[in-house]
Amino acid sequence: MRRMFIFALFFAILGVVIIACSVDAPTSKPTVIIASPPSGSVYTIGEDVVVQSTSTDPAGIVSVALFVDGAQVVQDPSPIPEGQAQFSVIQTWVAQTAGQHTITVRATNKQGASSEGGIIINVREQAVQQPTTISTIATAVPLATFTTAPPTAEAQPTNVPTNPVVTVVVTTTPEPATVAPSATAPPSCVLSSKFVADLTIPDGTVFTPNAVFNKSWRVLNNGSCTWENYSLVFVSGTQMAASGVYPVPVTAPGATADLLVPMTAPANYGKYTGTWRLRDANGQIFGTSLTVVINVPSPATAVPPTNTPPPTVAGCSGQPNDFQFSANALNLNPGQAVKLSWTAVTNASAVYLSGGDFGDALGQGVETPGNRTTSPGATTTYKLKAVCNNSGQVREKTVTVNVAAPVSNFAGNWNHNFGTMVLAQSGANVNGSYTRGFGGDGTINGVVSGNTLNGNWHSGGATGTIKFVLAGSGKTFNGNWDDVNQWCGARSGESFPGGCAYAGKWKTIYDNTTSCDMSLNQVGSQVTGTYCNGTISGTVSYVGLSVVLNGTWKFNTGPALGPFQFYQPLFNSTYFQGNYNGGSNPWCGWRSGASQPNPCQK
Repeated sequence: MRRMFIFALFFAILGVVIIACSVDAPTSKPTVIIASPPSGSVYTIGEDVVVQSTSTDPAGIVSVALFVDGAQVVQDPSPIPEGQAQFSVIQTWVAQTAGQHTITVRATNKQGASSEGGIIINVREQAVQQPTTISTIATAVPLATFTTAPPTAEAQPTNVPTNPVVTVVVTTTPEPATVAPSATAPPSCVLSSKFVADLTIPDGTVFTPNAVFNKSWRVLNNGSCTWENYSLVFVSGTQMAASGVYPVPVTAPGATADLLVPMTAPANYGKYTGTWRLRDANGQIFGTSLTVVINVPSPATAVPPTNTPPPTVAGCSGQPNDFQFSANALNLNPGQAVKLSWTAVTNASAVYLSGGDFGDALGQGVETPGNRTTSPGATTTYKLKAVCNNSGQVREKTVTVNVAAPVSNFAGNWNHNFGTMVLAQSGANVNGSYTRGFGGDGTINGVVSGNTLNGNWHSGGATGTIKFVLAGSGKTFNGNWDDVNQWCGARSGESFPGGCAYAGKWKTIYDNTTSCDMSLNQVGSQVTGTYCNGTISGTVSYVGLSVVLNGTWKFNTGPALGPFQFYQPLFNSTYFQGNYNGGSNPWCGWRSGASQPNPCQK
């Protein structure tokens, strides 16, 4: 009876909490993408860590804050008080301590809802240490009771007294006479660029909502620096690209570079402008602004097609006179618009336009001269037919507009189940590079068909096949290499798909007796989630052929917590072995359809 009373009280309280949480609950949450730096980047103490992020939410982003290891560093409010649907911002933190640090960007919308994106960076000591001076402090404590720090090569005591009760060696670092140059000091060469031409998508190009296209600029290196390890970065306006950072080919002074960014037109109607600039290897943005300007027009009021010809023109006889019928573009990407135009037609009683939106039979009666704008969903042949009712003769012209098959956009920065990856895409062709957390890197290339990338990997003279399938959101992919090994992941700052690495649902058992369901979320190398009795969080690393998750478990009730360690086979995320509380207790897990690992403890 007492147990039933406790259960009843528990569910009553739970109901109150649910009702309270449902009142004025936010209707949306922001999406946060960290465009740069890539997770795993290495910095030196004192160097600026420049974090570029883009946050989106239809409810309007009102602020974006930068956190380092959980502590807020800076917060930038939206310049529009009521918030903006897309807010791109560059925020800076000066690396202060060596080791691994978690960089988090938190966006908050107008309703007070927040979301975060995160990366991991590594900070190392400066290569050159400042000289030290030696001072002595009188003490009554014997020297033997102190732990002596390792002496530096630059200054060592030469005549240390042997009296055990007199001196302790203390090193102090004086203020430098001059300020050392920072990591972003201006280069000795001159940084400069000059816009040459729009290779694709001239300003004002019309697209339908969510149309996919490639914007390409030709830029001249009119400075004296060689562009090596440089990037093209988004700086303002509407990004329209999956990533805000794209690689720039090595370009010598006086040479030109063709820069391509795969983009997607916004879902809403309007005029959109995005501005991009070059960034050198030290993070300095320079050179001419490169813009993309497109229009997503509101749909015009539909005009019902008519099969009724205009009034007969008196005096027409024989065949209608010749005329011109043309399109301003014969090859389109999906979503692009085309303008059909025709000259005046004489000696005709009526003129009809057919094909695509204009009907497949007689079509629509049109004026001459005239034009129509349309967005074909596939390759379409349009026909303009002039008719003379008195003679029954006709004259017709056709024009075929080719529409490229739609392909998914794989370009951008990715975290995957064994490292990181940067991809570039031109049309259906993809190439890029990847890193492996356990050492080594390589390149990939392939061709996109629909939402699938098929190609090859290359590393250290070895090669093999890849197959990546992009999710409908464009934020995650699942796939394999050499047909049997898992290769999956998500764009930087996004959660891995379920079943990839540690992400998803698990059946677990601990102490070889207690069954316990677990649900995990993985963003880059960071894993968080819940298990039957509480929560866990940890960081992924690579040891040999295992993906190791080290972290902390915590009870839902009370302060109890402790360490855990899970081991997952590389390229196989169907099970993990492990332990908790320092290795003394077994804890392992497996996915639905897989078997419990044996042994459980590792």
